[in-house]
Amino acid sequence: MSAPRPAALAFGFAVVLSSGTGCRNANLASTMAQTPSYEPEGQTRCGVARSHARPLIIEWPAHDRSELETLVAEGERRVAVRYEGCEMELLRGCTAPGSYRYQGVQPKREDYVFKRADDLYAKIPLGAANLEAELERHGALTLGMTVVGRWQGGHGRPARIDLRGDCERATHVISGLSVGAFRLSSEAGAEIRGEAGWMNAGGGAGSSAARGLVRSDGDLEACGDARDDGPPDRCHALLRVEVEAIREPAEVAAARARQVCPRDAALVEGGRFRASVGGQVEVADFCLDREEVRVADYAACAAKGPCSEAATSARYKSSPEELAWASGQCNGARRSKRRHPVNCISWNQAAAYCQWVGGRLPTEVEWEWAARGGDQERTYAWGEQEPGPRLVNACGEECARARARLQPELKHGLKDMPPETWLKLHSKSDGEVGTARVGSYAAGRGRGQVADLAGNVWEWTASAEVSYQTGEEQQIGYGGPDTGRRATRGGGFLSTDDADVRTTARRLRDLKDRRPDLGFRCAYDP
Repeated sequence: MSAPRPAALAFGFAVVLSSGTGCRNANLASTMAQTPSYEPEGQTRCGVARSHARPLIIEWPAHDRSELETLVAEGERRVAVRYEGCEMELLRGCTAPGSYRYQGVQPKREDYVFKRADDLYAKIPLGAANLEAELERHGALTLGMTVVGRWQGGHGRPARIDLRGDCERATHVISGLSVGAFRLSSEAGAEIRGEAGWMNAGGGAGSSAARGLVRSDGDLEACGDARDDGPPDRCHALLRVEVEAIREPAEVAAARARQVCPRDAALVEGGRFRASVGGQVEVADFCLDREEVRVADYAACAAKGPCSEAATSARYKSSPEELAWASGQCNGARRSKRRHPVNCISWNQAAAYCQWVGGRLPTEVEWEWAARGGDQERTYAWGEQEPGPRLVNACGEECARARARLQPELKHGLKDMPPETWLKLHSKSDGEVGTARVGSYAAGRGRGQVADLAGNVWEWTASAEVSYQTGEEQQIGYGGPDTGRRATRGGGFLSTDDADVRTTARRLRDLKDRRPDLGFRCAYDP
C-alpha cells in the first residue's frame, strides 16, 4: 500500500441501491428522478441534483478503494471524509466511534443507460464531469452491477468531539458501504444485452480504441448467494458509500437546549467510554435525579400510587445479630427521616417508584458515566481528592464505634479490638452513624450538582448481571440466564474500603434484598 496522499476523490454514479434481503430490484431511475435540486455557489452543474448521501465510488482510483476496503474490514472505528460539492476525500488519519459489520443480501442486478449530459448531472451528482467527455464521444454509457452485501457501521451520527486524529477538515463519516461487482461501458453503442456474457469482466479498469470506455471491478458471474461471513471471492468490490454529516458543536448545543429534564433532575450529556464492566460503550443523553429518592418522596407513592410501603426490617443473608442491628437503621416512613434517602427497599419497589414518576432506574453504564463526570473520567464523583468527612457519608470513626457495640461473632466484630484497628474509611467522624439527609455533603457533589453518588446508600440500577449492550449484544458470562440479581453502585454509610466509594464501585444484590445502606435514584429519557 502506497503512502497516503491528500488528493480529492471524484466519484462516479450516485445510484441508490436497496440493501434489503428481498429479491425484487428497485426502480432506481425513478428514485433518482425525484431527487430535489439545489445550486451550490460556483457549482451550477453539480447543483442540478442534491449531492447524494449514498454515492457510488466506482470512479474512485483502485488504490483508494482498496485502502478503504482494508480500513473497513480491519479497523475498529469508522472512517471520516471531507465531502463538499462534487468532491470527497478520504481522511486516513481521522476516525469516529463505531466499527463495521458485514451483512450479506440476496444478490441484486442493476442495469442503466445514460444518453444525455443532463442525465449524468441530474442522476449522478458526483463524477459526472469525468464522464461527460466519454458520453459525447460514444453517445451513450451503460452501467451494470450486482450488489451482494454491505458493511454497516453503527452508533449514529458522531459529534465532532467524538472524532480522533487529524479531523479539522472532516465533514462526514462513512456509515455503510455496498459490496459486489460492476462494469461501466460504452460497448456496442451502449445498448444493454440480455446475455450475461457482456458483463463477465475481471477486476480492475481499462479502455481500448476498439471497445471504447470499459471500467470494471469484480466478476459479476462470481456474485452468487448471500453470505454473512463476508462477500464472495471476486465479488467484493466497494460500490457505494453511505455518509452521515458530523454534528457540529452548535447543532449539539441546540439539540440539548431543547431537551427538558424533570424538576430536580440534571441533564447528563452522552458520550463514549470504556466502562468498568462491559468494555467500550456509548451512552445517549439522559436525565438523572440530583438527589437520592427521599423517605417523603417514596411515602407519597405508597399513599397515592402503586408503591408498597417501605419496610422497617432488613432482609439479606447475614447473622440474626447483624440483621437486628440493620433493621434498626431502616428509615421506613419515619417523619424524623423524611429528608433521608429511603432505604430497605427491594429492586421491584424502586423500579415501581421510578415508573410512577415517569422515569426508570438508570443502567449501571449510565450511572457510572454520570459519576465519572462524563469525559472528565473522575476517580471519585467529586474529583480526585481522597475521601473525607466533608465529602462522603461512609464508615468513619462514628460508624466503627457503633459496630463495635455489636456482638463479637459478627464478621467485622470490633468489641474487643482497639479503636486504631477498627475497619473504617477514614479516621474522622462524618456526623452520621446511619444515613444522612440527602445532599448534606455539598463538597462531594458530582458534575451537574448531582449529590451522593458516593456514600450514604448504594443505589439500585436497572442492569441484570447477564449481559450488556456494547454496539451489538454481547454476553459477559455471569452464568447464563438472569439469576435475579441486579447491580448496585456508589457505596454506602457502611463502606470501609476506598474502592467502594469510587466511580467504578459495584456490588451485585438479590432482587429481594432490603438493606439499610441501599436505596436508589431515577433516570429519565429527555
